[in-house]
Amino acid sequence: MMEKKTQTRRDFLRNTLKLGAGVAAMTALSPVMAIAEEEQIPFAWKPNAAPCKLIEELEPSAEGVRSFKFTTDGRSCSKSVTFDIVGKEEYVKNVKYEGGCSGGTQGIAAMSEGRPASEIIGAVLGLVCRNKKSGSSCADQLALGLQQALMIVRGTPCPGCEAGVCTSAK
Repeated sequence: MMEKKTQTRRDFLRNTLKLGAGVAAMTALSPVMAIAEEEQIPFAWKPNAAPCKLIEELEPSAEGVRSFKFTTDGRSCSKSVTFDIVGKEEYVKNVKYEGGCSGGTQGIAAMSEGRPASEIIGAVLGLVCRNKKSGSSCADQLALGLQQALMIVRGTPCPGCEAGVCTSAK
């Protein structure tokens, strides 16, 4: 019986010392931790390629249809999105994502079908996923791709490339 009390006391002292050491360490580190929290800089993602370098025009599937593949810039779950721009009205057709949340990307694709590209851009550009640090979403990436595709369809040069800012991603 005597041994049990000694063991219990020993455990008690050991645990008390561990707790005391932990409190002492936290007390010593608290000023350092407070400084580190104050000096944190918010995350800002910078793309490694200009948007005009992320789009490619695919072979046309029919007269008046221009097909594009936009490789997303890494800020969303999707890897790429393909779509068609149809006619002078610039309607969007056949939106398909590679990757991304299946329900979300299917919903975006279904809601985009047959709508003018400029209308879709106005509705979804700037939408951010729950991971707000990324600053983008699958819908936002579609809008960025549509912007670039419209520049190609309309023959508008990329303002960054025209100014000598854009560089090839290859």
